[in-house]
Amino acid sequence: MASRLRLIILGAPGSGKGTISSRIVRDFKLKHVSSGDILRANVDKGTPTGFQVKSLIASGQYVPDELMTRIVLPEVAGSSGWLLDGYPRTLQQCKAMEERNINLDKVINLNVPFSVIINRLKYRWIHPGSGRVYNLEFNPPKKLYVDDLTGENLIQRPDDREEVVLKRLKEYEKQTKPIIDYFASKSLLATYTGETSDYLWPLIRDDLEVDVKKQAALAPAHLQEVNTEPVTHTGQQFAVDDPRRVRFVGMSKLVNKNIAMKLVHEDPIVVAEQRVVCSSSAGPLGHPKIYINIDSNEVHTCGYSGRRFIRKKFYDEAKHGKSITYNQYLDELRKQEQKFITSKVNN
Repeated sequence: MASRLRLIILGAPGSGKGTISSRIVRDFKLKHVSSGDILRANVDKGTPTGFQVKSLIASGQYVPDELMTRIVLPEVAGSSGWLLDGYPRTLQQCKAMEERNINLDKVINLNVPFSVIINRLKYRWIHPGSGRVYNLEFNPPKKLYVDDLTGENLIQRPDDREEVVLKRLKEYEKQTKPIIDYFASKSLLATYTGETSDYLWPLIRDDLEVDVKKQAALAPAHLQEVNTEPVTHTGQQFAVDDPRRVRFVGMSKLVNKNIAMKLVHEDPIVVAEQRVVCSSSAGPLGHPKIYINIDSNEVHTCGYSGRRFIRKKFYDEAKHGKSITYNQYLDELRKQEQKFITSKVNN
């Protein structure tokens, strides 16, 4: 069964990021969104974007943030679970994700010592025709510097030489530190330290399995089962916790704004553990189910009902007043909706 995890993976060249990514995608049934693969596909297909990227690379320039954002983020929009690989690489790209309300569950940071990576890459030899990779230390060819299948000579890529690898690693460290600090400040970063993918993988897998269980436990009853039917009149499909997803509950509803706005002052604030909450109501306040990202230090008010929400770690009783838990709110909501439905049936 596919999970709804939304992940980013970070790792230096030679850290085993490709191996770990393939295992995450396989075991948790996630969509693998690789910025490198997307760029190569555009270049191979000769798209306008591909021509622009090819020209930039040929002149030794980086692909600008705006272009990277424009071609990568549509790949995750509307997907319920994914692993983002190779993006973001700058703070501007991080902020672009935030501006587009792209929620994250975790950022996986592979911390493999540079000395290990240098040894791993400097012993790496490649068969240019097929891309087969050998390592002279732990996966050597049967005959030194010769491909096992074709008998053709192996080559070492110029950027696998020790001095070149060290330079690339230092550049990666400098480029990535602001991104690591950014996600750490949002309590999203999980760093795994080790020398091999086989050592790191069980640690990562076990943590993600816990995340999946927490995700399921925290989901309200109406999110426990994934509904894949179109949710708008145009047939669009959004993830169940995507703020753009709006589903009307059972019948057409009209918001009584005179009553709704009183809730801002009269109702206790709803304090939740999770980052995404559902606001809905029946009776005179009946309105669509709205999913709100509350993962910032502020009070979030539903534009339909006036209900106020805040994440638990930001709640201050002296500042925000009396409160109820999110579970208490959901219980109250279910009772309210049942009462309203019963009244409609009786009438």
